[in-house]
Amino acid sequence: MPDTKSIFNSVAKNYDLLNTLFSFGRDKQWRKRLAQEIDDSELVLDIATGTAEVAIELSNNSNRRCVIGIDPSHVMLELGQRKLQSMGVTHKIDLVQGTAEILPFKDNKFDAITIAFGIRNTFDPMKSLIEMKRVLKPMGKLGILEFAVPQNKIFGPPYMFYLENVMPLVGSIFGTRKEYKYLGDSISEFPNREYFVSLLQDTGFVLQKSIELMIGTVIIYIGVKEK
Repeated sequence: MPDTKSIFNSVAKNYDLLNTLFSFGRDKQWRKRLAQEIDDSELVLDIATGTAEVAIELSNNSNRRCVIGIDPSHVMLELGQRKLQSMGVTHKIDLVQGTAEILPFKDNKFDAITIAFGIRNTFDPMKSLIEMKRVLKPMGKLGILEFAVPQNKIFGPPYMFYLENVMPLVGSIFGTRKEYKYLGDSISEFPNREYFVSLLQDTGFVLQKSIELMIGTVIIYIGVKEK
């Protein structure tokens, strides 16, 4: 697997802009929906927080005590910190550097965990899920927002063409063709729905629901740590 920290350091400068372009302006709605799905949680950890887009959505809940965002990319976190300062929300969100596989938090700490477009880029998804379960409180929620290949036979082939050709082409305009070639490939190579649900269950989560968005190109998985 490539050094994803280096990849995200490289794409950080234009990451938010390209996310909006590649999602046809829908990415903010998806992140907002993810935040809404764990709306009753007080202390939330946002993994692979990037420039803190999900963390900001989470902080909009007036009942939320604190949001902690963690990411391996120091460049992403620097940009995220500037964003928090410009919005005046640094008192609501703490950003720290770290990876999903080794979370620097004690057991049973968080009411909920979110991770948006990040689980497929971890070095070890199963180890990451085990760590998430460890730091979640019993009955805590895990919300995973991730891309998927649509099951519809009509939309599947055009979507694959988009991943394999359009994303790298647009990335090349910003000098990051290689990085966006990897990101497109990582979507097409990510485990299918059934396998990923089984991975969640194998690591001790109970799947509460899965929500398919945008013709099945994006899925929100909601899991619960029962004990």
